[in-house]
Amino acid sequence: MLRGQVGAKHMDVGIQDGRITTIGEASSSSLVGSTTIDTGGRLLPGYIDVHVHGGGGAEVMLGTEDAYEQICKVHAQHGTTGLLLTTVTAADEQIERALRNYHPGFQPDGAEILGFHLEGPFICVKKAGAQPKEHIQVPSVEKLQRWMKASGGTVRYMTLAPDVPDALAVVAEARRLGIKVAAGHSAATYVQAKEGFAAGIESVTHLYNAMSGLHHRDPGLLGAALTTKDVYAELIADRLHVYDAAMQLAFQAKGLDRMMLITDAVMAACMPEGVHFKVSGQRVLVENGAVRLADGTLAGSTLTLDRAVKNLLDLGILTPDDVHHVTSLNQARFLSLPHGRLEVGAPANLIAVDADWNVTHTIVRGRLVYQR
Repeated sequence: MLRGQVGAKHMDVGIQDGRITTIGEASSSSLVGSTTIDTGGRLLPGYIDVHVHGGGGAEVMLGTEDAYEQICKVHAQHGTTGLLLTTVTAADEQIERALRNYHPGFQPDGAEILGFHLEGPFICVKKAGAQPKEHIQVPSVEKLQRWMKASGGTVRYMTLAPDVPDALAVVAEARRLGIKVAAGHSAATYVQAKEGFAAGIESVTHLYNAMSGLHHRDPGLLGAALTTKDVYAELIADRLHVYDAAMQLAFQAKGLDRMMLITDAVMAACMPEGVHFKVSGQRVLVENGAVRLADGTLAGSTLTLDRAVKNLLDLGILTPDDVHHVTSLNQARFLSLPHGRLEVGAPANLIAVDADWNVTHTIVRGRLVYQR
């Protein structure tokens, strides 16, 4: 049993076999015969991060269960109860190693692994950002099939550029395989972006970043994303990647039900500042919360989802009642998962936060994996 505030009421949430079984007003009688954790805080569905490369000194491209364990453990301490292990543009063998070395039966002592997100290598050189240009490839249906097989069918999401040759053929195959597709790292024109959405692209990767921007005579991928109602948008809300007013504009344009907060965190997340790291083979420096290549290019983030939530609450872009939409419900709907809901029958992936929105408890599949 988990006790805490749900809306305006103090509630008891019953949990059995990894699922929520009961929800009722807190009472002394509900304590009889059960183990109860009184969180003293607000209860929420656990956060879901669909775009995370690493944390705590580990990264997905290391391709080991120890790395996956560390990533999941670190992010669980900040409210993430489910995540997609996110690869980067790299040599084929590196991508395949990361995919092959995860086994669906393996679940770490932390956030739940919900599958993989392939970010690249089918992207645009002009909008590579921190992705290694030497490993960018022309989209290939055969390679997508190979990577899906290597992952044991656990690739759930991929980022590609709709403006590069053969991209839409890969979109069609991804849809056949049940993989959601985002447009990202792309120099697409407005027309190319709209063609991609019509072909089955359902999201955009880190809105504003590494994409063709908005001009009144050339709206680009950004303009297409902001004006296409049903398309989801990832957002890195660290106040470094996107200006505050631009984040506000995104929420006004897209509405609450199509925004997904992500971290895009790399191995430097939750690690000391002023230290050089090698992120996916590239040397980066962490300073003032930013991860940058030698030329100043942002290379992922050190963000955690609890900080993203606090930033948007502090800015008045979100209200407390909005938080679960952009941290869990939208992600679950996008991935067609039963998560992201605090209701009977849903997976018992829950968090408790204090009055300052610090995470105090993290529950994954009914197990307490973190307590402050």
